[in-house]
Amino acid sequence: MATTHNPGASTENDADTSSSPVTSGATWLTPGEMRTLEAFCEALIPSSAPPDGENDPYGYYARSASDLGVAQAIVETLADESPETKTQFKQLLGLLQSPLAGLALAGRPQSFTRMSLSAREAVLRRMSQSSIGLLRQGYQAIKRLAHFIFYSAPVVDGANPNWPALGYTPATPPASAAAIPKRISPLPVTTHLTLTADAVIVGSGAGGGVMAAELAAAGKDVIILERGGYFNEADFNGSEALMTPQLYLRRGMLATHDLGVIVLAGSCLGGGTIVNWSTSLRTPPDVLEEWEREHGLTGVTGAEYQHGFDVVERRIGVNTDDSASNRNNAALRDGCEALGYRWNVIPRNASDCQQRCGACGYGCPYGRKQSTMLTFLQDAHDQGARVIVRCVVNRVLIEGGRAVGVEGWAADSVTGARRTVTIRAPIVVVAAGAVESPALLMRSGVNNPNIGRHLRLHPVAAFAAYYEQPIETWRGSLQTVVCDQFKALKGNYGLRFEVAPAHPGMLGMVTPWEGGQAHKREMRNIPYVATFIALTRDTGEGRVTLDRQGDPILRYFPNETDRQHLIWGMAEMARIAVAGGATRIATLHSQRLLLESENGKPGAITEARLQGFIGEIERRGIAPNRLPLFSAHQMGTCRLGGDPKTSVADPSGQVHGVQGLFIADASGFPTASGVNPMISTMGLAYHVAQRVKAGG
Repeated sequence: MATTHNPGASTENDADTSSSPVTSGATWLTPGEMRTLEAFCEALIPSSAPPDGENDPYGYYARSASDLGVAQAIVETLADESPETKTQFKQLLGLLQSPLAGLALAGRPQSFTRMSLSAREAVLRRMSQSSIGLLRQGYQAIKRLAHFIFYSAPVVDGANPNWPALGYTPATPPASAAAIPKRISPLPVTTHLTLTADAVIVGSGAGGGVMAAELAAAGKDVIILERGGYFNEADFNGSEALMTPQLYLRRGMLATHDLGVIVLAGSCLGGGTIVNWSTSLRTPPDVLEEWEREHGLTGVTGAEYQHGFDVVERRIGVNTDDSASNRNNAALRDGCEALGYRWNVIPRNASDCQQRCGACGYGCPYGRKQSTMLTFLQDAHDQGARVIVRCVVNRVLIEGGRAVGVEGWAADSVTGARRTVTIRAPIVVVAAGAVESPALLMRSGVNNPNIGRHLRLHPVAAFAAYYEQPIETWRGSLQTVVCDQFKALKGNYGLRFEVAPAHPGMLGMVTPWEGGQAHKREMRNIPYVATFIALTRDTGEGRVTLDRQGDPILRYFPNETDRQHLIWGMAEMARIAVAGGATRIATLHSQRLLLESENGKPGAITEARLQGFIGEIERRGIAPNRLPLFSAHQMGTCRLGGDPKTSVADPSGQVHGVQGLFIADASGFPTASGVNPMISTMGLAYHVAQRVKAGG
């Protein structure tokens, strides 16, 4: 798919690229739109000479976006997006071709494809910092995808040609993984299906997996419906480019409606437990007390609810024996210790990892992470539960105020064609996650104004800290250290500091761009960067709505309190990094803030310079697409509660007004859990399962 490119043929005076060949296969873009996209990508990732003092033995600087077919890959990636999204994308490209846009963005009435490379780069810089939100959004839409593809796409023998220049060597799955059989046997779908069961569970992640095991062990005939596919150790090759679209919701492109928050959510058999970072923290006692006191969740502070945590932690093997720190976690730990900040070892549902991998976000090829696929779903399957994968549930069937089943479709196991799937069951458990669960209830006509509201995301700000010695964020156990020194900035709302793993595609996507050569040069530093994150328990909330096709739209941005907490978090991460010996620190603002130590010495940054840096963080603030925010924790859109006026389901998970319909995932949280929510979700699902087993 890559096009032939001659670096010597592109010069600063190339004023017209409109006659360049159009990459084949761009079926939903016109030839003119495709040329504009190609010109955009070439401006982001041009061919250039190396900076003074550097050579280019791997052809890294000479390599451009067109050499890896980046524009065509973007088109193919967006091919399955909604008509509205594709229309907006086409409008952006049309705007760039307008001479009036050229006048506004470049000072001359010239279309984008007719500009010189330097002029196009200037346009992109203005877009990235524009006061017009839609221009920043459009810039980020292309920038993120282009850099992710350029730095992650396996082009030759599973490798990306840029990796040698970046010092990146991907983890290699063990040869033995290829022979590991799939232990769960999904039902083959070769015709339209109508099945009956005692219970049907929509979703197979932390909530759905626990529910399935509990009901199957109680002797119920259970069917589990999973939107994603079934992958196991033999499939987990560690490639972020290949595994992201297979294992994540919306092929890894999920974000809030304005792209202000990048959202990661698992979508495969096992859900988020396949791709999460093994962090296994119980819902804090003060949060459970808040849920009981303010939202009427009777019993969640009691011994029975705690017993549910005991059960799930035992089954998934939660321990701290395997929580040794890799260099990324050690950087956070050392900085906290230098400042006297409290930090703790994170319990994890993994064992015998030996710091040998680091691609846990793309599935564990060693089978060491105890996901629901390996534990609760396997238990349910062994007890006779049936599983259908690649199954989209359109609606819950409701008759006379009672759930009687679900209706949807699944991909034919042989041809891929759509086959209708109807499951008749007196118990319907919705555990599709806080994005898809409310969408399903809305499509089903459940009449409750709280459905989709109260979305919490634990918004995260990331921070880059560079060190003298390599960190290699892609190696070793992903999260083993948490600092909760500032967990109570406002009541029990505040911050926790952790680290995030990062591979070249993600690092390329979030590293600020101020020019093609400058971005490439910055990417050369990625072996030395530690990626700290500040996770805030959000006081504010958003909403999930539906588009014209009935798919969910996330509407969310942190409120003033939460933005201030994130700013506080970035300031503290700067202090932690400097105290721990960083040689340079940087934010991810589009016009990024960078502070370097004196003569590159570890931690050699004066208090005055650090305070100036922190003051600039505070001045910049947080706005959509000026600073990327992230979320891997979606919660609260079908909240449980004692009052039907403010909740979707009762304290035991049954949806108000609909007998036999239950919520058993993180959408049921009344507010944010404040910690990574896997164990919180499992505990809630176990609690709801006891109600279902007792007869609803």
